[in-house]
Amino acid sequence: MKLPKLHTQILIGLILGILFGYLFGVKTNEIKIVSKSGESLIKDWNDVSFLKSDSLLKSFNGQSQLSIIRFYENFKKTDKSPELKIKVIYSDNNTQLFEDIKSVERESSVASAIKPVGEIFIRLLNMIAVPLVLASLIVGAASLHDLKHVMSIGGKTLGFYLLTAVLTISSSQILATIVNPGSHITPDAKARLLDAFKDEAINPNTTGYKFDLIDFFVNIVPKNPFKGLVEGDFLQIVLFAILTGLFLSFIPKERAKKVINFFDGISCAMIKMVEAVIKFAPIAVFALIASTVSEFGFSILQTLIYYFFTVIAALLFATFVIYPVLLKILTGANVIDFFKTQRPVMAVAFTTSSSSATMPINLDVCENVLKIPNKIVSFILPLGTTINKDGTALYQAISAVFIAQVYGFELTIPMQLTIFVASLITGAATAPVAGAGLIMLVVVLKAAGLPIEGVALILGIDRLLNMSRAVTNVVADSVCCCVVAKSEGEFKGVPKMLK
Repeated sequence: MKLPKLHTQILIGLILGILFGYLFGVKTNEIKIVSKSGESLIKDWNDVSFLKSDSLLKSFNGQSQLSIIRFYENFKKTDKSPELKIKVIYSDNNTQLFEDIKSVERESSVASAIKPVGEIFIRLLNMIAVPLVLASLIVGAASLHDLKHVMSIGGKTLGFYLLTAVLTISSSQILATIVNPGSHITPDAKARLLDAFKDEAINPNTTGYKFDLIDFFVNIVPKNPFKGLVEGDFLQIVLFAILTGLFLSFIPKERAKKVINFFDGISCAMIKMVEAVIKFAPIAVFALIASTVSEFGFSILQTLIYYFFTVIAALLFATFVIYPVLLKILTGANVIDFFKTQRPVMAVAFTTSSSSATMPINLDVCENVLKIPNKIVSFILPLGTTINKDGTALYQAISAVFIAQVYGFELTIPMQLTIFVASLITGAATAPVAGAGLIMLVVVLKAAGLPIEGVALILGIDRLLNMSRAVTNVVADSVCCCVVAKSEGEFKGVPKMLK
């Protein structure tokens, strides 16, 4: 039996994963406590109190599962004392005391247990990303032959990304101001979210961070390029690779050819590895989506429904309106056919929530399906993966507006402009690593004079929105490849072979 195309398999895995995660979701009214007396599953409680030396630290009611778990996690980060106790008062007024607490967590489910399958898939793609970026950029920059050509391609790429960032951020701010999602969250929902996520939102790892634009540009230049490779610092990798490729074109061809062929071989090997790994995408998608739905369910989404759909609407507008219009105007390409080529790219981006993990797939599609020359694709996509974060930037802008609305701040023009500029800069500066988006959102809030604890209001659904943000980012990269290739006379249009 002939299997359906990869993007169809991924879609099937996505749908089945949602259903599986919903059916085998983690119960929100149960907590597993591991103490010196063993493992206990508590439910139907009226009150859960944390005690230290018999002094009350904090008390929670029966609707505070996440708050209880996160309080314990944050407490253990700062205090390893075995003196912590948990007192549980059940609905029938019976009391139970737990001592020498080892862990407080949700009961796992079948759906959450299969998450490692998806994590291995993402790790494999990320493993490929660093050597692929390095090798592709060296070969691409060397193929451009001279500094003038590199500056031409680089300038057009940066100009396009700046244009799309301005359009996406400004349109998202207008949308958030009109919809006013912050006015729809109730005081009770606000209190519950702050209670559950406040400690995480204002932890020292985020609040102690100060973004400095000058330091940002200084740190792009690596002291040790091999350290940048090991740590996955893509900005440093990009600069080192471009300079290496550029100066290879300045030495005798017979000597440069050996080095270029070496890195070209690495690039080809990574692409072949991607082709092998991507065959397991449907299974990985199933595992990732199932575990996400299982863990969070739809309760948090219901609380933040207006905010959630405002962000989604802005991302959809950017992906399916702004980018297609630019593509049509600047290249004349058939938009429908273009999106057909992007189906596997968008599917992988959505499920992995990572532009860097999706880059190998995008390289393959742009070069082998869209027939854009390697020298352009291998230059633009690694660069775009690093600096193009339209999805992240508009998310930060809407989040800042939402938090301002919840706390009753007047959104004056100066404040809106501050949010716009801060989102524009931090969006591009956001590193492709877990937690970087949160740190940069804190920077935006600080710049606008908004309370950073407001981050707690949106943390619960960040994972779901992160999946959609990645799609917007990778589509912009593909469109940029088409636009720049057209300006260089290297774009032959979108093939019509896909149905």
